This record gives sequence, structure tokens and C-alpha cells, in this order.
Amino acid sequence: MGPLGKENVRKRVVVIDDEEDLTTYFSTILEENGFSVKTANNAVDGEKLIRDDPPDLICLDLLMPGKTGVNLFLWLRRREEPLRDVPLIIITGIKEQINVDWKDIVSKSKARVPDGFIEKPVTPQRLMRVVNNVLSRGPEKEVVFE
Repeated sequence: MGPLGKENVRKRVVVIDDEEDLTTYFSTILEENGFSVKTANNAVDGEKLIRDDPPDLICLDLLMPGKTGVNLFLWLRRREEPLRDVPLIIITGIKEQINVDWKDIVSKSKARVPDGFIEKPVTPQRLMRVVNNVLSRGPEKEVVFE
């Protein structure tokens, strides 16, 4: 299979984080591992990327200015298919920043939980372990914590 054929089977990931250096860091790791990556530095731009071309996976920071990652997460989980069912990994330092458990946010919203969760700082190994675990699971899945 030539490069074009290989390109067509690459999993597509959208990374949304308000810190541009982190979107660059995450996208570099993912691209080095064969993923096609689009990034956004706010929830509004991230929502547009997701609407225009639903990805195979979303990596989302929760705390961002303006429309937060929490708002985008809840919006996605309340949408119709296929957006509602796109695997979603939360990558955040929320516990350090506001001293609450992210699971409280999810349980109070009655939304389907994220498929994975990674607390910052994130190493390349941790990111890829969670991404690969989330994408390889079947319908009977549990949240992947790192």
C-alpha cells in the first residue's frame, strides 16, 4: 500500500486546548504515532472543526476562557449521532486549578462520561497509552484513567 492508501486509513484526532504550546505538543506526539491531527485553541473553533469533519477521537481541555471545555463536552454528549459517540479524552489540570473532582461535573450533568481522562502534565507515553486504549475498546467500555 502506497503513501496515499496509508494516509486514508489514518485516524483523525481533534485536539482542543487554550494553550497553543500544548496543542502543538499533543499534535506532534499523535502525528509521530500515525494520526492525522487538527487543533483548536478555544472551544468555539474546536466545535467548528468537529461539526465540519467529525473525527475519530477528541482530546479536550476543560478549563478555557469563554466557552469552556466543560460546555463543549456537554454539547457533544447531548448531540445526535455521530457527534455524541465520538470517543473523547479529557486532558486537564482541573484538580490542581480548582480543587474539584472532574467526575462530579460529569455526574451532575447526567451526560455520558468521557472515554478517557489524563491529568496534566502529560508524557508522550501516557498520552499514547490512553489514546490506544480508548480507540481499541469495544462497546462494553470503561473510562480509561491516567
